[in-house]
Amino acid sequence: MNKSQVEIDRIFLASIDSTKAYVDYNEWTIDPDGEVFQYILQLFAHNYDSVSAKKAVYESDSFLGTVVPEEPEGMDAFVDVISDEMHELMEEAFGIAAGSGLFIYGTVEEQPVIAFFKLNYQSRLACEKKNGEVIWKKDGRLLPGHTQKDYDYFYIMPYDRRVWMSDMKCIIGDEQIDYMAERILKIELNKSEKETVKVIEDVVVDTIKECYREEAPKKLFEYRQTMAAEAKEKGEIDPVKLPERIFADSPKARERFVEKSEEMEIPAKPLYVSPGTRRALSKKQKIVTENGIEILVPVEYLKDKDVFEYKQENGMVSIYIHDVNGTLK
Repeated sequence: MNKSQVEIDRIFLASIDSTKAYVDYNEWTIDPDGEVFQYILQLFAHNYDSVSAKKAVYESDSFLGTVVPEEPEGMDAFVDVISDEMHELMEEAFGIAAGSGLFIYGTVEEQPVIAFFKLNYQSRLACEKKNGEVIWKKDGRLLPGHTQKDYDYFYIMPYDRRVWMSDMKCIIGDEQIDYMAERILKIELNKSEKETVKVIEDVVVDTIKECYREEAPKKLFEYRQTMAAEAKEKGEIDPVKLPERIFADSPKARERFVEKSEEMEIPAKPLYVSPGTRRALSKKQKIVTENGIEILVPVEYLKDKDVFEYKQENGMVSIYIHDVNGTLK
């Protein structure tokens, strides 16, 4: 997402430290031209479209339904509730680092979005309390800093009651949990877009290997092109209709795909795929030989015999690459 699509109304900064009696927080004054504000804007935009984010929905009568504000004026109470929940959790959990808590109320395409980032202490931006106010102390040049992975985050869409977040773990007793989802927001997470696409691809590949035997290499090339076309044309992958397109020539393969999909708990509904995932599906097909040689072939060339060709005899596949102007990298 381009940060120009984001409008930020309110920002709260919290000092998260289990050694303190409570979480200190206050509203941060927005300086649109300041470097720290540009960092916050960049952080918000960079993670907004992440395909690695876990997803969830919540009901209007759930915990989140009662505390999430639909207007900026209600942000104070939300920050207070979430800060208290976080402090209680940190007293009993292992594996949650101290750091800064960043609460944001903004809008994207006129839709309200609430975001939270837990930034673990870092050398360039530290959280401290000075004269009774929580502030950030900057050490050295801050931007560009959104690529750092020393933070956890969640986003909430109040109108749609949707949540997406990073995969955050901590240990309570002998149990490892997604602490932000299970203890702070009290929601049940679903697989991320990236994970779901990977599971669908694994089921397709396993079905091909099991049902096509010697014809498997050819079918593998065809399936990747079909997946890429499906995502590009419709902006989604439908696990229900996908076997009809990939396995039209084999009732047995269609049946096995359905069985394996149920085993892997693939949702029987269309999966929206973001532009990033569509690009990834249409880029390259990896071919790995038994002796470990890896070949990456752009998907559009899999059927172009002027560039890429393979022959299959006696269970063996011979690969020919005709692009003699290529270079080794």
